[in-house]
Amino acid sequence: MTDVDGFSLRGGIRVLPTVGGGVRADSGWPMARLRADSHSITLREIWAGTLVITADNLMAIRRWRSAGLEFEVADHDEVWMFRALNVDRLINRLAALGWTTER
Repeated sequence: MTDVDGFSLRGGIRVLPTVGGGVRADSGWPMARLRADSHSITLREIWAGTLVITADNLMAIRRWRSAGLEFEVADHDEVWMFRALNVDRLINRLAALGWTTER
């Protein structure tokens, strides 16, 4: 899959409930997968499940330290953090598809 059509990337994931604290899921590389195209971003991990992000439910994509990105959506009471080996490259690849990241 090329960047024009989208891309797929392995990484780690951490899922934090926005209410009540704690960690619902936490796994390192290569247990999670991010798939992105111009219409959606999908995060998938065996214990956390699947999160589908679209322009309709996206609240924010934020840089999370130097380790990854946070994804906050309107229809989940959780923040999903995707850890990547090269965060700047991930941000640039998402930007090429039209997704904006708060730096």
